[in-house]
Amino acid sequence: MIIDNYIDRVVGKKTLDDVKKKDAVHVRSGKLSASMLGDPLQWQVLKVLGVEGEPLDEYVVRKFLRGNHVESWIMQYLDADATVLNDKQDFANYRGVNGYIDAMVNTAKWDFPKGLIPVEIKSVANSKFSRIVGTASKPGNGPDRGHCLQAVLYALSKGTEWCAVMYVAADDYRVQTFMIKVEDFKAEVDKIIDEFNEAMKSKIIPEFKCIEKWQENVKYNRYPEWMSKNKKELLTLSKKLFKNER
Repeated sequence: MIIDNYIDRVVGKKTLDDVKKKDAVHVRSGKLSASMLGDPLQWQVLKVLGVEGEPLDEYVVRKFLRGNHVESWIMQYLDADATVLNDKQDFANYRGVNGYIDAMVNTAKWDFPKGLIPVEIKSVANSKFSRIVGTASKPGNGPDRGHCLQAVLYALSKGTEWCAVMYVAADDYRVQTFMIKVEDFKAEVDKIIDEFNEAMKSKIIPEFKCIEKWQENVKYNRYPEWMSKNKKELLTLSKKLFKNER
């Protein structure tokens, strides 16, 4: 038996090259985005200022590709039931925060109909799906905070009272949808936006403070070299970065 990894290398190189090409022509908006709401304030400011985070590796890029495939797959079932009324990837804006909604869905036939609402679709591995959903004997952790905030911002943009986060298990395509009441997260969304706007107005990069435990793990931190910088160091760097921003 001979193992030949040629095709695997072709796939890895092509997917990574495609992302690099896309990033090379991407023009940053200079604004906070819905997908960043769950991030620490320092990450938000650094990303908006155009500071490069940890480079995407081939593994992460393949996971993004998997997510796109899963999203396309689940969309056919929404379409088949004639539930998607608006164009997919509908633009959203709330208080200067932008995003693109995966789908505006008419929930008339759902178990808990809430009218036309934005739905955010997330592809996750079976292990995470199990942690989120749980089992008959052990309750799950529920939807990720950042995913809820993202969906709620879309709902605020569209003026709906409800939204949903839909998880699809990438390994076996199980689906779990969480219906989220906007008022449960609205205050938090507004607080995040207020703090971001204040940081940008002050022109000072904030010290790193994790919102969720995993964010302080160097392995998962997007800006690990910034984690331990003190106020004096950040002030010096802020003058340079915000000067470039003007």
